[in-house]
Amino acid sequence: MAAFAVQAVPAVPAVQPVQALAGASAELIEDLAASSRAAQYLLMAASSLSGTAPEGDALDAPAVAPAAARVTRPPTDPIDLAAAAALYAEVTTTGDPTTLARLLAGRLRAATPVEAAAASVALHAMMPDHPGAVAALARLVRSADPLARAIAQTVAPAAPPAPGTPAPTAAPAPPAPTRSRAAVSTTVHGTFAMLGDTGSRWYIPGAPLHDHLEARVGRNLYDGPGFFTWSGQYSEPARRAAGDALVAWTSAATDADTLDVVYAHSHGGTVALNAASVGQRIRVLVLMHAPAVERMPGEWATIRRAVDRVIVLRTRFDLVVLADTLASRLRPPRSRTTFAQTDLPHELVDPAPSEVDAPIDLFSHDYFLRVPTWERERLADLVRRQSSSSA
Repeated sequence: MAAFAVQAVPAVPAVQPVQALAGASAELIEDLAASSRAAQYLLMAASSLSGTAPEGDALDAPAVAPAAARVTRPPTDPIDLAAAAALYAEVTTTGDPTTLARLLAGRLRAATPVEAAAASVALHAMMPDHPGAVAALARLVRSADPLARAIAQTVAPAAPPAPGTPAPTAAPAPPAPTRSRAAVSTTVHGTFAMLGDTGSRWYIPGAPLHDHLEARVGRNLYDGPGFFTWSGQYSEPARRAAGDALVAWTSAATDADTLDVVYAHSHGGTVALNAASVGQRIRVLVLMHAPAVERMPGEWATIRRAVDRVIVLRTRFDLVVLADTLASRLRPPRSRTTFAQTDLPHELVDPAPSEVDAPIDLFSHDYFLRVPTWERERLADLVRRQSSSSA
């Protein structure tokens, strides 16, 4: 695979954000460029709000001065890529938050939904009452693009139903799990996950990844009625309640009161850590695309005692996790893109650009939910090794 770069927001002939890839389609190049710009919008806004340089894998995004109340509310007239490039160059030189706000407001209706969603989240974080950002988010939470929709939902999760939509009915209570004498393994889905097609819902027994994990890691992965689910609501109280529910589910599912391997995606990782924070024993915790939510030192200490081994699977520029770091500034506790080893000792799988099938995967929030990824990275072998060392 040819090397690629994602260093600059502008997409004009003089400064290309993504180098030409041998054999790549024009659509892929355009999507890569838009994803690069999206990541930089989120990083620059986070820099301005935190008063520090962009965190971690910054894609060379420039630092931006703190956004003060004096920042002028920008108009939402769309700007093209040449105008965006000029504003980006100005931000790079001056670090001016007003210029960044102008850039974001001008890209609220970018042709690529992912870029528009990132611009909307970034501008909303800087100016929560900006009407253009609010309107864009209300539109993008219904986007047909799943990644754009997930980015927007970090800030505007409660989209009003379309006119004429019937009122939802209460879901029936799930059946109790079948009890096992030995420790069991389980999946924990993330925010907004709904039961549905087993081909796309990775955590459901019979889904491709679930079958792969059961066949390649351990037959104790729970696959009967009453598998663990939670509300998927985007809130800290919902995730705390789900952590307690996971503890109760474990007590109902196994005499061992211990979970062998927990595979958790996105804020499902927060749910699993919440369960561990109240003492739920977990031998191996696999965190896939999970934001690192801040906790008190005593809570981290309890988690370290409860969890034997942790594997963190992340993509370098996960756009949903980047958006979550901004959303968490409006809805504490705050989150980061990476876990500190002092808080949560872990083995990290963090593919470099040369190690993924397609560069666009570095911006993905579902890369580690795919069976080919698990096969290429030999992740089942890694989980088995960690499980053996924790026994």
